[in-house]
Formats: sequence, structure tokens, C-alpha cells
Amino acid sequence: MALFERTVAERYLKTHRKGAFVHIMVRFARGGTALGVFAMVVTLAVMTGFREEIEATLFSATAHFTVFHLTGDIPDTAGTLKTIRAVPGVKAASPIRLEKGLLRVPDTSAPPEPVVVKAVDPASAHSTSSIFDSVKPGRVEDLKDGEILLGKELAQKLGVHVGDTVAVAFFRLELGLGGQQPKLAAFRMAGTFESHSSEYDKSWAIITLADGARIAHAEGHAEMIEVRASSIDAISKVKARVLKTLGPDFLATDLRETNKPLFAALTVEKWAFAAIFGLIVLVAAFNVVASLVLLVTEKRRDLGVLLALGATPKQIQRLFELQGLRIGAVGTLWGLGTSVPLCWAADHWKLIKLPAAVYDFITYMPFRMKVPDVLLVAVFPLLVSWLAARYPAKKAAALDPVDALRSE
Repeated sequence: MALFERTVAERYLKTHRKGAFVHIMVRFARGGTALGVFAMVVTLAVMTGFREEIEATLFSATAHFTVFHLTGDIPDTAGTLKTIRAVPGVKAASPIRLEKGLLRVPDTSAPPEPVVVKAVDPASAHSTSSIFDSVKPGRVEDLKDGEILLGKELAQKLGVHVGDTVAVAFFRLELGLGGQQPKLAAFRMAGTFESHSSEYDKSWAIITLADGARIAHAEGHAEMIEVRASSIDAISKVKARVLKTLGPDFLATDLRETNKPLFAALTVEKWAFAAIFGLIVLVAAFNVVASLVLLVTEKRRDLGVLLALGATPKQIQRLFELQGLRIGAVGTLWGLGTSVPLCWAADHWKLIKLPAAVYDFITYMPFRMKVPDVLLVAVFPLLVSWLAARYPAKKAAALDPVDALRSE
């Protein structure tokens, strides 16, 4: 913009007694834009924060992704583990097996509880899942054959303690004296773990990989291999490298794929709420239009003089477009200046606590701002303000200087 347009636009936006109503409307337009920007930034920060917390909780309780063989059990578990661990970007890998069954406490009337039994290698399990940080008493490395770890909520529900015996009826039939019957096994309660996710704490149990292999009659073979990448953002690349190295007989999946509907819903909600609060900016745009239309009417004589002195219609149009941009820019700066520090402080000091009964894995409301989101919020009101200023700007540019001066 030329110096002429900037100077006149700034002069017209300065408050003075004459035309005070116009300037009050300009303030409302700025305030509405600021409110819309504030609401959009906070909404995007909250939705991004919840998504990141859910991902972090899921990927801390389990590995980043799981590798399995098309035919079932992994034929050469030791060799496959060695190959995976050598792939660039792989931080750790650990073999596992999964079984489902019913767990009950002998000599009690308590009904059996459905349980997912995860068989792990005690020596390497901790490297792929942080859930084992919470094992009490002792460590997962101390888990021995014939022992079991229960989720904290499951142990409390059953009323079992360290040293008690629990029985598991696995959903795996074997031939007995009475014909086909579930595979039964007894375990000594060795401790509990707490993931802060009810899905795991209420219905998961941990045993050794050797016990799991004996139950499945697959000694020496793992069913799957859990892999932890260098970071969550690197999962896709590392997974592709692992599959390329292992060959076409292997597949891999991660929790973002198995929970795809959840993450898709979070994404839709994020942008839906942002669009709804973006309507505040659109409402503010009507104030921009109204204030500039009134300003054109108020400055009709001045515009006629400018046009008579040689100002071009394009200069007059750019003058009012610049006014619309300035209104939007000031409102955007107000909105960003309040929302960004507030979101940072609320997330850094965890100011808003959440009830544990509602969110068992998130203790506070997270506000995570992403640079692309903030840039989008900053550009949107500027674009809306410029578009809103186009109509009054064209009206001002089309003004006949003779008619404008004669009317005075």
C-alpha cells in the first residue's frame, strides 16, 4: 500500500467527536474479532490437547506398533526380534502372546471376571511399555513362571493380595476326561500395575511368555512382537521400514489404526467446534461492513475532494480495504494476545483439574497449541475483514466527485 492510502486510512480510524458512532461500531468489530479469535484458539488447543493425551496414554500402556506373521505364530521369534531391533528408528522390541479367559479366586463365591492375559518377556517388556513403571511390589523383571500381575482395579474388585492364588479358565479348549474343556491354570498373585486407563486396569493381567507359550502349546514361539519407535511421530516411517525388512509374510498395526474411529471423531470435533466459534468472526464482519459504509457516507465530501485533486478510484478502494484489514488485524492481535498466553499458562501449570470419575487417564484439561493452528486462526479474520471491506470500498471508489461536492 502506498503512503497516501496508509495515512488517510489511519486518520479516518482515529476517534473524534464527529462520527463517534462509526468509531464505536469499529470498536465492536474489533472486539467481536478478538472474541472469535480467542474462542478459536482455545477450542483448537483443547481438542489438540485431548488428542495428544489420549495418544500418549495409549502408546505408553502398549507399544507403538505390533508386528505379527500371516500364518499365526512367528516361526523364528529370536531371529525376527534380532532383525527388527536392527532397523533404524526402532528403540525396542519385545515378544508377546495374548489370551482371553475368565479369572476367579478359588474358594470364594465371587463370580469370575473376564480378563485379557498378556504373556510378556520379563527381560524386555519394560522397554516397550511404560505401564510396567507402576508395578508394585517389585519390577516386571522379577516376574517368574507361575506368577501373575493384575490391574489395580481388577485386584481390588476381586479382593486379592500379593501371594494369593487365582485361577484362569482360558478360552482355549483341550481334551480332558470329560471331553473338550477350557484350559485351566493357577497363578500366584505377584503384584499389580496401574495404567490410569480403566480398559487395562479392570480387565488385563500379565504372565510370563513361557507360561503363555505352554498354555498355547507353542513353546519357543511368540504370537506377536511389540515395537517402540524413537517417537510417536516416527511410528509410520519406522513401521514401513520394519515391514520392508521382514518381507511380505509380516503385517503390522498400531493403536491409531485400531482406534481409527476415535481419532477421526476427535479430528471432526476439533474443526467443527472451531468452525462454530469462527462464526463470531463472521458476525464481527457485519460490523466491519456497517462501520465502513457509514464512514463512506460521513466522508463523502472528503472523498469527493480527494478524487477531484487527482486520487484514483483504485487508491480510494485500497484505502477502505486497508481500513478493513486494520480493524481485523487489531482484533486478531487482541485475541491472540490474550488466548495464547492463557492457554500456555493453563497447560504449563495444569490450572483446570478434571474429575477422576469422568476422565480416568487425564487429570487436567490440556491446552496444546500448534503453530499451523495458530497461523490459521490469525489468517482467517484478516481474510474475512478484507472481504467484508470490499463492498464499501467499491462503493467509495465508484463515487462521483462532482455529485459528492454538489451534495454538500
